[in-house]
Amino acid sequence: MKLSTLTPPLESLHASSDDILLVSLISHDGLPVVHVGEGLDFDDQSALFFEMKKTCDRVLQSLKLGHSEEVFIRCREGCISIWPVNDMVFACMAKPSINSQRMQMLVWKTVSRLSGLV
Repeated sequence: MKLSTLTPPLESLHASSDDILLVSLISHDGLPVVHVGEGLDFDDQSALFFEMKKTCDRVLQSLKLGHSEEVFIRCREGCISIWPVNDMVFACMAKPSINSQRMQMLVWKTVSRLSGLV
């Protein structure tokens, strides 16, 4: 797995909408592998996205629903979409003005591309 092959799908997603602020691929231990866009502290954000995914999976396992295939959160200040990509975590953060269905479609396409690369 080369970073040069992982970067173009993330750059493409980031460029697809002015509403998309950050696109990130996070390792299995919570560290940023590749990120494109605005961010506060990429290490901290990556760790938070990773923990959010793990927390959601713990809740789903407790409810006997398995692992998450997607976590989508909309709040007043923005949206976050988190997906598993093999043993990594993919996260996309956007402005609240984004159309959530469009965001989910764009993210799904990116995750599909990444799944074939990692």
